[in-house]
Amino acid sequence: MDCPFCGTEMIHGYLNCGNTIWSERKHRISTLPDGKEKFALHLEVPVLSPNHVESYCCPKCKKIIIDSSDYENNFD
Repeated sequence: MDCPFCGTEMIHGYLNCGNTIWSERKHRISTLPDGKEKFALHLEVPVLSPNHVESYCCPKCKKIIIDSSDYENNFD
């Protein structure tokens, strides 16, 4: 995949994480979404090992791209 920002060939890899959320606001204490906010990616705390989210990283501009369609979200 080529980077949509600078055109450099991106490196395929994984974002290794625990409890994670991408949402419209900062979460200061908990990463649980409230009932009103929109979120594009929500991963619960894993039982045995970290979550492994497939992604691409640009070695030039350092942007990371994640396809969040396979993960819990509430974007319509």
